[in-house]
Amino acid sequence: MKKRVYLLAGLGIILIGADLRLPITILPPILPQLHSILGVPTSVSGWLTTIPILMFALVSPAIGKWGVRAGNPQVLFYSLLLLTVGVAIRVITNPILLFVGMILIGIGLSGGNVLLPSIIQEYFPKQSALLTGIYPAMMTLFSGIGTATVVPILKTTNFSTTMIIFATVTVLTLVVWGSAFRQLPQTDHELESEEEAKGDFSVKNYRVTWLITLFFGIQSLLAYSLMTWMPNYWVDHGFTSTTAGVLSTFFQVFGIPMAFLTPTIAKRKPGTVGMVIFIAITVSIATFGLLFPVHSFFLNALWSGLSGMGTAAAFTLSIVFFQRKTASFELTAELSGTAQSVGYLLAAIGPIASGYLINIFHSWDLIFGIYFILAVSLGFLGFAIIFSKRIGEEQNNS
Repeated sequence: MKKRVYLLAGLGIILIGADLRLPITILPPILPQLHSILGVPTSVSGWLTTIPILMFALVSPAIGKWGVRAGNPQVLFYSLLLLTVGVAIRVITNPILLFVGMILIGIGLSGGNVLLPSIIQEYFPKQSALLTGIYPAMMTLFSGIGTATVVPILKTTNFSTTMIIFATVTVLTLVVWGSAFRQLPQTDHELESEEEAKGDFSVKNYRVTWLITLFFGIQSLLAYSLMTWMPNYWVDHGFTSTTAGVLSTFFQVFGIPMAFLTPTIAKRKPGTVGMVIFIAITVSIATFGLLFPVHSFFLNALWSGLSGMGTAAAFTLSIVFFQRKTASFELTAELSGTAQSVGYLLAAIGPIASGYLINIFHSWDLIFGIYFILAVSLGFLGFAIIFSKRIGEEQNNS
């Protein structure tokens, strides 16, 4: 019985990973069609993908604290319930409900973003590296599948049917996790130390919290900005929009194996050091290469693939840091919420700020120069994190 519950919960985690980006990434390819289908003005359609990221930033800290008090599995279920309501609402062909749905989707997805690292640490300590690799890989895989298939599905059906087809992943996820979470062992969520009980203890008091927050924020900014602007860069430098789309797929495809392998490679300190070096080198080489435009499919595919590998590894390594740099799963949830709040705010600002810089200076050099500096900084931050003490370690030793 116990084994069956854990298998069901493990399947739930994998499905949640598949659903963590899919409800958002299916919209960018069909933004032009939304103007004719729903009457959404082109000037505000970009907010449909920005709103969920802003929700990540706003609610992540609260979800982390709620998970500590009420139990991570329960809070994750309520988040999935809200996500299901959000994807159901946008099935209705109405522009206002579409925006409302995206707000609910953003809040619902925040539960998975923040709580999955802690849940894996709490219930699957022996399978931590495996599951921590699988669910980001599923995020990338299903995000790519959604991006590739949403336009053909919309052309052969209609908007509501398209949204229903992709909503089935969310409904299945809710059913599986809903069946599993009530059977998982309940954890005593009383505060673990006198310092915490007095309200004096906070992950925000630790230097490593802000190092991890910066690391997560910079990798988020780079990932979302590169995904947003590389296709425009390629079109501006002589590639067709179709070719630019093909080049963009290398970013997603090459990220999948690195998302999966990173936790296993980073099991020990030498492997973690190696991953930090790999991340800094791949993303900095890619962004430096993009500073010198050449009309070569091979080279641009290489820059796309390297940046996809590096950013995917950086995202997964952030999750590993959440787990490794905390002394308990409760602290993992709090650290995850704090870091993701700031991180996704940067992710929301990055593409918008990049667009303004491109329009003002009419040049790609400045933003790719900034991305290069940020990529190098990931290396320094990663090393600082590796050699920092864990949060809450002194409570466990006292």
